[in-house]
Amino acid sequence: VGESGAGKSVTALSINRLVDFGGGRITQGSILLQRGDGSSLDVTKAAEAELIHVRGRDIGMIFQEPMTSLNPVHTIGEQIEEAFRLNRGLRGSAATTAARQALERVRIPDAASRLRYYPHQLSGGMRQRIMIALALDWRPDVLIADEPTTALDVTVQAQILDLLRELQRRLGMAIVLITHDLGIVAE
Repeated sequence: VGESGAGKSVTALSINRLVDFGGGRITQGSILLQRGDGSSLDVTKAAEAELIHVRGRDIGMIFQEPMTSLNPVHTIGEQIEEAFRLNRGLRGSAATTAARQALERVRIPDAASRLRYYPHQLSGGMRQRIMIALALDWRPDVLIADEPTTALDVTVQAQILDLLRELQRRLGMAIVLITHDLGIVAE
């Protein structure tokens, strides 16, 4: 938690070394990740080739504004199915079924028809749920949620926080929740 400009997002981007792509770099210290197989990895010293396998699989990330993370010219289904093709090797109806199930897991009503929607046709809360579904594709051990409820009304904020809590319990993952909102921290 911290005010705007305190370095919350930079810290989050450092955990999976995405800070490297924004002109930043880690000059000292360490970030230790205990992986599912019991091994430990110092993310600050890992080669990019190894980090490619860490991002998504071990560390998932939900970015602050889902509209900038979703491609406006592709349907939600196309985007989720692409992730399943790349990450799990699923094709055709298997990828479509997995995409529908991912939307159902994050409580999107009428998931089958929502796959045909474009991002601009969905509310902010639904777009954020889609980002959560994409981040959970690999079932990461750590999920970084960077201001996941920004620009959402209070009711939808509560729904997103409830969803994250439920998924955390069900999947047994750690969540790093970044926010400047003390009400969310109290919740």
